[in-house]
Amino acid sequence: MTTTTTQTTTWILEPRDPLLVRDGRPFGPDPGARALSLPFPFPSTISGGIRTRAGTNGDGIFQYTPNNKEELQHLKKLRVRGPLLAQLAPDGEIAADTWLLPAPQDALVLPSDATETGKAWIQVQRLVPLELPPGAQTDLDQEKLLCVGLPGNKNQGKPLHNSPAYWKWEHFQTWLLDPSRLAAKDLPLSQLGLRELAREYRLHVSIDADKEIAKDGMLFETSGLEFTAPGTGSQRLQGAQRLALVIAVEDSGYTIQPGLASFAGERRLVTWRKSKKELPMLPEGLEQAIVTAEHCSCRLFLLTPACFTQGYRPTWLQAEAARKGVRVEIRAIATQRPQVVSGWDLAEGKPKPSRRLAPAGTVLFLSLTGTEAALREWIRSTWMQCISDMEEDRTDGFGLAVLGMWDGRPVSMEQGEA
Repeated sequence: MTTTTTQTTTWILEPRDPLLVRDGRPFGPDPGARALSLPFPFPSTISGGIRTRAGTNGDGIFQYTPNNKEELQHLKKLRVRGPLLAQLAPDGEIAADTWLLPAPQDALVLPSDATETGKAWIQVQRLVPLELPPGAQTDLDQEKLLCVGLPGNKNQGKPLHNSPAYWKWEHFQTWLLDPSRLAAKDLPLSQLGLRELAREYRLHVSIDADKEIAKDGMLFETSGLEFTAPGTGSQRLQGAQRLALVIAVEDSGYTIQPGLASFAGERRLVTWRKSKKELPMLPEGLEQAIVTAEHCSCRLFLLTPACFTQGYRPTWLQAEAARKGVRVEIRAIATQRPQVVSGWDLAEGKPKPSRRLAPAGTVLFLSLTGTEAALREWIRSTWMQCISDMEEDRTDGFGLAVLGMWDGRPVSMEQGEA
């Protein structure tokens, strides 16, 4: 390995077969066993894959043994950001503005009364920090956090079942800059994004190696993620659209070879190749809007799960901002139940401890204090960077974040938005 100036390369990981990313449930040689896949790979799975690729020589052999601890530690410092989901153009490159980002947790998708033949329509409602009525209390009072919910007392109906898990960049960017442009407007469901990655189920049979016949009753099942999406509009004539995982990698002097490789459960085939594109850039006008707002505030969105030592509350984010001259106050958090991640430590030969993660899509409502120059620097250094508390987790890609607008004013729970 040689040391060179660090540079960032965008890599596309396109599965050739349905990708099996195990969910951690026991899977042994038992009749009726099932190997189920997670809905989306954890960043640690992807970072492990890219580091394995970086440590593999021209003969396809991983060249660092557990005894070479110094080199392995250096390899583990190879910094990864992602993965993100994107649609591919016919040439295999990332198609223009076709990123598919995790649905923000401050958006509530509801069925719409609009009707049109062959289309399902929806409305997106904003969830905002709320001021409680006089005398009301919650279990968030000690944390000094506001509740997040729908303002007003109007009956909004039930949320859409199985709403899109991934939003198209066009609508996600609108939600960052000005949610009111998207909220409460009728929108075709197919335009908002992708409900989830499709699953393919396979039924297998265990083979007796000596007799080369199937073992009686030894059937088992696997499920894998299909990286395709149905075409819409004129694209329907072209069939399913290709999807892939996209990762930004700081190469750190390692040579990473493109091409076919095995990956994840059952060592299924994927293609690694470089992309000329970069991760989405800071939208024009967002930085100016945040620093010049009457109440200097913003929303922070997690694009990958984050690991915080205090559960849902980040600490490194605030400490790093203070180092840059910015005070960050967490006013409210919109999140779902935590995800749990573990894994196997190949270097130590033992399982990693289970940890709880703030899921992708989590939204933090922040108040900011600092000089304009410090605020601008903080915004640029936070966009598309990882904010988990531990350095190892940030290096692995946990807690990739972007920013969006918020006026900083809680809304009355009873009166609703103006």
